[in-house]
Amino acid sequence: MPTPAAMKTPKERAPVTLLTGASGGIVGALAVTLARAGHRLVLSGLDQLGLDAVAAEVTAAGGEAVTFAGDVRERDLAQALADLAVSRFGRLDHLVTGAGASRPVPMVEMEDDEWDKLVDVNLSAVFRISKAAARQMIAQGDGGAIVHISSIAHSNGGANLAYGAAKGGVATLTYGMAQQLGRHGIRVNAVAPGIIDTPMVRNGFAQQFNALVEGAAVRTPLGRLGRPEDVANVIAFLLSDGAAFVTGALIPITGGIEILSPISTIAKGA
Repeated sequence: MPTPAAMKTPKERAPVTLLTGASGGIVGALAVTLARAGHRLVLSGLDQLGLDAVAAEVTAAGGEAVTFAGDVRERDLAQALADLAVSRFGRLDHLVTGAGASRPVPMVEMEDDEWDKLVDVNLSAVFRISKAAARQMIAQGDGGAIVHISSIAHSNGGANLAYGAAKGGVATLTYGMAQQLGRHGIRVNAVAPGIIDTPMVRNGFAQQFNALVEGAAVRTPLGRLGRPEDVANVIAFLLSDGAAFVTGALIPITGGIEILSPISTIAKGA
C-alpha cells in the first residue's frame, strides 16, 4: 500500500526525474542543477563513462542517481527506464528527453539510412520514452511534468535536414501531448536551444568553432554562444511548481539570434 504523502520523509517526497542524453552537455548540466533542487535522478545515455562522471557530480551536489547506458533506438529501452525509476525510487514524476544526434551534411549527400537513424534518435525515441513515462505518471495519479529538448533548427532546417525536421516534429509532439495529458495533470513543454557550447556542437563544427564564437558575437543580441547551464536553468523552471500553469510552450533559448535584424548583421560585416 502506498505511503500517504503526509507520512513520507522529505527524501521520499523528492521528485523522481528521468533524463535521457545524460552523458554530458546540456542534460549533464541539468542533472547537477536538479540534484541541487532535490530531485532523485535516473540518468540514461550512450556513454557509461560519461554517465558515471555525471552521477559523481550529482552525488557531490548532494543528490542521488542511478544510471542506465543504452541506445534510445532500442525499442525496449523506454519501458526499461520507466521500470528502473519505479524499482529504484518507487515512482516517476518528471521526464526530460535530451538524447540527440546530428552532423552537418547537405541534403543531397545524406543517405536514407542516416535520415532514418537521425529521425529515430531525435523524434521517434522521444515518442516512445514519453509514452512509457506518461503511462507511469497516469497510473500514479499525481500528475507530472515533461520537457522535450527541441532546437532552433526546427524553424530553419539547421545544418542537417533530418535533425531539423525531427526537432520540428518534437515541437508538434509537445503541443499534442500537452492537449492529451493535461487532464491527467501532466504538463508538457519544450525548449529550443540555439547555438550552445556542447560536445555535439564542438565536434560537429570542429574546424569552424572559432568562427561560430566570432559569429555569435555579431549575430546574437547577447553577443555569445549559449552555455549548457543557460538551457538547464530554464528546464529546471519548467519542471518546478513555479511553472504550474505552463504547458504546451516552446521556449527559445537562443540569446535572441532569431530576432536580430538582417540589416544589422550586414551593417556589422557579418
